[in-house]
Amino acid sequence: MLLNTERDSIFFNEVGEQKVVTNNRNEILRKGKRIALLIVLSVILVISSINMASAAFYMKADKIKIHLLYVAMFLFIYLIFNNFCRVKLKITYNILSNRKVNITIFITSILILSIMFIGSKLGLKFIPRINGAHGWLNFGGITIQPAEILKVAFIINLANCFSKGENNNLSDKTIILNTLIYFITYGGLIVLQRDMGTAIHYLIIWIGMIFLSRIKLYWIKMGTVFGAIIGATGLYYINNLKITENLSYKILRIKSYIDGLLTGEYSNDIGYQVKQSVYAFGSGSLFGKGYANGVQKYSYLPEIHTDFIMATFGEEFGLIGLMFILILFFFLYTIIISVARDSRSYFGKFLASGIGILIVTQLIINMFVAVGLFPVFGLPMPFFSYGGSSMLTMAIAMSLIDNMIATNYK
Repeated sequence: MLLNTERDSIFFNEVGEQKVVTNNRNEILRKGKRIALLIVLSVILVISSINMASAAFYMKADKIKIHLLYVAMFLFIYLIFNNFCRVKLKITYNILSNRKVNITIFITSILILSIMFIGSKLGLKFIPRINGAHGWLNFGGITIQPAEILKVAFIINLANCFSKGENNNLSDKTIILNTLIYFITYGGLIVLQRDMGTAIHYLIIWIGMIFLSRIKLYWIKMGTVFGAIIGATGLYYINNLKITENLSYKILRIKSYIDGLLTGEYSNDIGYQVKQSVYAFGSGSLFGKGYANGVQKYSYLPEIHTDFIMATFGEEFGLIGLMFILILFFFLYTIIISVARDSRSYFGKFLASGIGILIVTQLIINMFVAVGLFPVFGLPMPFFSYGGSSMLTMAIAMSLIDNMIATNYK
């Protein structure tokens, strides 16, 4: 009896020690990932601020101060508000998987997008038309793009839908149809605002999350082939259109993109921004002209501080500088994907994966537009482009990732 007691004592001591080692390891992983995420984000924000100071000082000097305010807003949400909610209010990302919360987010998002569309039809002054679209709210000089911010809400809704499919072992068709309802609702209302670029980004996020799900490769191949056929047919049709006054601005931009891609020639009206952006990257060469030595910001490239912000960076820091930025975003994406991999729930896995897809695809689209490989989408460069909506979106997304790290390893 004594021997058995000794064995039991030894056994439970070993189990206790293993738990302590595991808890210590998890604590190290948790702290390490949170520190790594903070360092990567801090470096990106510092570089983006330095770049904005160079891009905007000539014609838009006031934008530099406002961009710094947006950075401060990001840090407040990420470092203070996020941790206050988690530590003091005990709110974690898991609350977003609650059915009632998910429905509330969806209904609220649809109401906002519907009000945007109805308001634009009524001619309300606080819903101005910018670049042919009615996707912004303007209150006292403060402009907000709801469709940009609601990308996170869209990802939350999809994550709930995909995780429900995994937990309940739903069929591929059911999962695709359920998630398609979310995309059609969000995307349809955004298209009604004539913001095709943002709607396409929603489509890309949806496709990306489908690709990362357990849905059979057959459906993904079928969708890819179908999309490629439609895309190629559309581009062929647009390329053969004769330029008339009746063509919409979006069609003209796509036609200008095709001409630039095939011939390297851009018009001086529709294709002017892309042409000047390509000049900027080309003149930057390998090492760039040096900080603040770029010339495109001197009114050659209009609104360079917005969607074409990386033209300034490429001109002044060259290919080497751009590669450094891509490495930073690669580290950021690696951290996000590791969070998805280590998540204890399907909802967490899809939420983190969706955020990773959001950032990476927006980065790729923005860069490809700037060098003429994609038609102009009107999508900002994450963390770099001027705009409070984009920075707020990134603040919410990164706060969720930080919350997941702090929660998953406890």
